[in-house]
Amino acid sequence: MHSFKYALILVAVIVLATGTTMAHHSAVVFDENASVQKTGEVTQFIYRNPHMIITMDVDNEGRTEEWKIEGQSIAAMRQHGFDRSSLKVGDVITVKMHPLKTGRTGGLIQGMIGADGKSYSMDGSEYPAPTRQVYPALMPWEPPPAGETWQMREKKTRPSVLPIVSDGTAAGDGSATGVTAGALDPDNLSKKRPPAPFDMTGVWQYRGEDEWRANYGSFEFKPGPEELTAKGKAFHDAYMEASKKGERFGDPTAQCYPAGMPRLMTRYGSMMMIQFPTAIYMVSRLNNEYRTIFLDGRERVPSEKLDRNWGGESLGHWDGSTLVVETTGFTDENHLIQAGYVTGSQLRIVERMQMINDGNTLVTEFTFTDPEHWVGEWKHVKFRDRVLRSDIREANCIYKDNLSLPGMGN
Repeated sequence: MHSFKYALILVAVIVLATGTTMAHHSAVVFDENASVQKTGEVTQFIYRNPHMIITMDVDNEGRTEEWKIEGQSIAAMRQHGFDRSSLKVGDVITVKMHPLKTGRTGGLIQGMIGADGKSYSMDGSEYPAPTRQVYPALMPWEPPPAGETWQMREKKTRPSVLPIVSDGTAAGDGSATGVTAGALDPDNLSKKRPPAPFDMTGVWQYRGEDEWRANYGSFEFKPGPEELTAKGKAFHDAYMEASKKGERFGDPTAQCYPAGMPRLMTRYGSMMMIQFPTAIYMVSRLNNEYRTIFLDGRERVPSEKLDRNWGGESLGHWDGSTLVVETTGFTDENHLIQAGYVTGSQLRIVERMQMINDGNTLVTEFTFTDPEHWVGEWKHVKFRDRVLRSDIREANCIYKDNLSLPGMGN
């Protein structure tokens, strides 16, 4: 690579700036009055909210240094023309960044030249450079004006236009934010739609069928796929071999990775569901994992812009009295479909949901396809029953606690 050429390009396209795109909870660790530029080979690329992460090997006079580079939220990165297809492991890139104050090899990205020579400015270089505000925790407290009421404070801090229209760069924004109408936008909710055949609002308890777990798998899916691919079989065989020896075998949830889909839908404990005409929101007792099924007819987020995760992107529609939900967009990182069966980015789940027993039982027919790990379709049926006088409470996965379990850690 011609680093001098890229240096000139970086200087041309990158100006220090702020605004919501640069707001970040850990920005205090970076020296935002300094910039460094490094060229290296990408060894890891994580494109997932809350922020992008790049790891690259940089040559320093014959010695390889590992540089860890933090980016902004996926929504903010998208605003600057950067997406999943912009980078891959093995690319040689040039990055300009605010370095760590400690002097260690790492920084907060300002801009990048990709392997194809395309430049990206990631700190708002198209805007004038305002003065960067001090991190709030480091500012000494100043009392507000004497006699100020909350009404006065509200008027003083009120946005110039309400309601706010998101441009997709605010903290916590997802891949589709700022692109399509939100499921809870008043205008979206008020659109005329046919009434839903049933309403899932309530708390639902998973039916484990424990007395028949050998038949149906309880919280797992029995029988498994009829035929595994070589990759799927290698993982399954390794799991079975370790289990026979009494060893714990790499369940990502023990490391506090999300259970994701479909395990989210088949775990003991209750799940709260709130149904609107445009979406169904779910919160599980299982680490408070969260899922949304969108019903407003939106298009899928393009693959290169999608924040791939363990729950995927669920879009639903009504087929008579059946709710049909198709979920894709999964990560291929530490995602199990159940013990012994790994899955990845090619996973596709179709659920057909019906309500029976006078609205007290939810029946879900699952169809799983993942040509990377098994052949053909893998089908199953599971049940959830309505439970009253029950609420979903806070539940957290604490990695340190899990290390104290028998067979975990040292």
